[in-house]
Amino acid sequence: MSLRRKTIIGIASIEAVLLLSLIVTAVTFLSQAVNNDLVKHAFTTATLFSTTTKDAVLSYDLASLDDFVSEALKNPGIEYARVISSTDGILSQKGSAPALARAFNADEHMSDVTDGIFDTYADIIEGETTYGRVEIGMSTSHAVTSIAKIKQWTTSIAIVELILVALFSYALGHYLTRQLGLLTRGAKKISQSVLSGDFSNTRIAIKTHDELGEVAHAFNQMVETLEAESVRVKKYQQELEHLNQTLEKRVVARTQLLEDKNAQLSLINFELKSTQEQLVQAEKMASLGQLAAGVAHEINNPIGFVNSNLTSLSEYADVYIKLGQQITDWQSSESREELEKCQNSLIAFIQSEDLTFIQEDIQALISESNEGLTRVIDIVSGLKQFSRADSKERQCFDINDCVKTTLSMVSNELKYHCDIVTHLQDVPQVDINVGKICQVLTNLFINAGQAIGQQGTSQQNISRRDSVQQSSASKGIAPQGVITIETYYHHDVVYVVVSDTGHGIPAENLNRLFDPFFTTKPEGQGTGLGLAISFGIAQEHGGDLSVFSEEHKGSRFTLSLPAATLPTEAV
Repeated sequence: MSLRRKTIIGIASIEAVLLLSLIVTAVTFLSQAVNNDLVKHAFTTATLFSTTTKDAVLSYDLASLDDFVSEALKNPGIEYARVISSTDGILSQKGSAPALARAFNADEHMSDVTDGIFDTYADIIEGETTYGRVEIGMSTSHAVTSIAKIKQWTTSIAIVELILVALFSYALGHYLTRQLGLLTRGAKKISQSVLSGDFSNTRIAIKTHDELGEVAHAFNQMVETLEAESVRVKKYQQELEHLNQTLEKRVVARTQLLEDKNAQLSLINFELKSTQEQLVQAEKMASLGQLAAGVAHEINNPIGFVNSNLTSLSEYADVYIKLGQQITDWQSSESREELEKCQNSLIAFIQSEDLTFIQEDIQALISESNEGLTRVIDIVSGLKQFSRADSKERQCFDINDCVKTTLSMVSNELKYHCDIVTHLQDVPQVDINVGKICQVLTNLFINAGQAIGQQGTSQQNISRRDSVQQSSASKGIAPQGVITIETYYHHDVVYVVVSDTGHGIPAENLNRLFDPFFTTKPEGQGTGLGLAISFGIAQEHGGDLSVFSEEHKGSRFTLSLPAATLPTEAV
């Protein structure tokens, strides 16, 4: 649909709505006026008629009443008139026979009329006494005709005005679309000029100074801009063609350069991977070095008292060997004198040795030796688990066993300057590389112990710790802090929380704590890789390693690992 037609239809529609509202309002108003006039005229006529007939009704003058009724019927529009006495009934009536024959029902509004006659009445009153009433009926045909003429004239005026508005809309639309037509033709020429590059015939004439003239001016400016851009594009095309001619040589040169860079990157990646493996191995060896002294001490203690127990057991064995030899001599005696001699010697030997004590001590020595050897076996087993950190094998394992195994390995590093509190809950198994997770726990436990050790002792005291730890423990020296180890399960994740009451970590170092080579320890005491590697191992297992710390209050490291998903057994 064209803009001209839209303009005509739009304006005509608005005008039609307004005219319709005006017609409805005018007809309604005039109809109410005609209705009010009819009702007022009927009530006035009935009142005058009752006043005129009052004396005749009081004097019972029927002849005069007939004259009055006849005179009333001469008024235009009155269809019938009737005079009724309160005591004697109808005294006089004249008019349309059908109107007189029907039952009288007084009308209050013109809308109540159904038979074309407006019925009304007026009481005949003298003083405060009602002697009767008059009834008249007035035709509504004149009022209906007036209303019909009002509607006809109003509708005619509206139609004429609507036609005039349509003509005006047509003229306005023609005026508005004439300039738009020029813009349309100019736009079509532009599409052709873009291809040919000739914009000479695309400008349009400005015939008005209104908004359409401004649009035409803006259109001409756009044409000038497009012409300038066309010239610029042609220039760029020429330059592009020139560049395309040398592009192949440049691509070959860039390709060779990329191949050289890729070769360099491959070499760098290989060296970086090799260096990373060396650093990981160095960190593992550093952790093993930290454990070496403690593990050696843990092994030497049980081996020492096992060796001592074996010496005592060897002495006790010599006693029983001698006892057995004397019993053998006693049993092999042939004469009575030899038997008595062997018997006396056996009794003297038994009295000289405390066999009851030896028997009780042998049982204690054997029990202690078994415990010591079991301790050595546990330590060796823990070292075997730790040594599997390089393997890629993973298995479903109880994280509590990892905690216990790692504690048995590092306890010698911790037990002489801090208390260890464990709260290990029953948790699901996790799918892990046991050696790598033990390595993570070792780093966390040792770091917690060092944080507590650095809080209450000088560096010199720390270096002398190994030489005095046994004596300190035996003398009951109070520990300097507490390490709390907790495991729990929540929302398919198993958590290991290691908390310490050490010196804490400054807030400015928390964001860099898991960065490689970042350390706050003195030179020679840390590589700065322990926590970085531990963080990588946690992520490698689909988990996370996080930290919360307050300076001078302590730190809390949380290792989270997803619980293992066990296959559902068939029912």
